[in-house]
Amino acid sequence: MGIRSHKSHRGKGRNGILWRLLSGLGTALGILWALPLTLFGILMALPILLWRGRMRMVRTPTPALLVSGPVADYMLEHHPFGSMCAMAIGHVVIEERNGLTLRILTHELAHVRQAAQWGIFFPFVYIAASGWARMHGQDAYWHNIFEVAARKAEKHN
Repeated sequence: MGIRSHKSHRGKGRNGILWRLLSGLGTALGILWALPLTLFGILMALPILLWRGRMRMVRTPTPALLVSGPVADYMLEHHPFGSMCAMAIGHVVIEERNGLTLRILTHELAHVRQAAQWGIFFPFVYIAASGWARMHGQDAYWHNIFEVAARKAEKHN
């Protein structure tokens, strides 16, 4: 008799139902926990949507709303920390009008998951991680543990 993996239980019988319920509950709690950030992301997305913007929903284990348009392009090009192709704010990802590559989308969705884990504290721990990197003579962006984790997620996609 072989050993069955945990994954094989997900879709079958009571274990599958329990797994889906717990997974759904975890997702809902993560969305609720990150809600203040997501509301700020929606506020940032409003001018994008009002000026020829578009939005779409990404339904991954951690869902996200992707918003793009000419205003998004301007915001991303003139970001105070330098030009970027996307940024995640809670469960909202502001992206370039041309869309994102799968690699960059995976990176941004990693930040959405981080926001779901840390909630309203995420911006503060993110800045603290940048400060920690700088205090150790490293680059505040490239050596930020949250960015390192997001780049690692890109490779596992």
